[in-house]
Amino acid sequence: MNLFFQKILNNSYLILIARIIVGLMFIIVGVAKVANGAEFAEEIRNYQILPEFILNISAISVAWIELIAGILILFGIETKANALIILSMLIIFTTAVGIAMIKGLNINCGCYSQIASQKVGFPKIFENLGLIILTFIILFSNNKKFNLS
Repeated sequence: MNLFFQKILNNSYLILIARIIVGLMFIIVGVAKVANGAEFAEEIRNYQILPEFILNISAISVAWIELIAGILILFGIETKANALIILSMLIIFTTAVGIAMIKGLNINCGCYSQIASQKVGFPKIFENLGLIILTFIILFSNNKKFNLS
């Protein structure tokens, strides 16, 4: 089994594909959130988790971090650091979706802002788990074949 995981982590093309998928996803959602900051802040409010006074700064920060980390991981710049940032965000987002489900909230997840509407629920959790797996692969790979740094 260990040999199987080593082959995955050493496959340059698989790592590149994972970086492209994760990077583009975070670039697309980051751009949408930067462009629609007020709406994204409202989507964060709907989760009923954060206090009112940090909603706007949270919306701005999350949007720009998603965008920048997505660009950097796509181009293979500081890949491990950006994979760790993205992994942390995915864990937080998935936890927030789970909390919303437990609370019985029927809200838009806020993941895509103006691009697409998606309700909190198991499909979102499974989508995030797929991204988490790809991000783990990026994080634990030492393959730098297609990296710029």
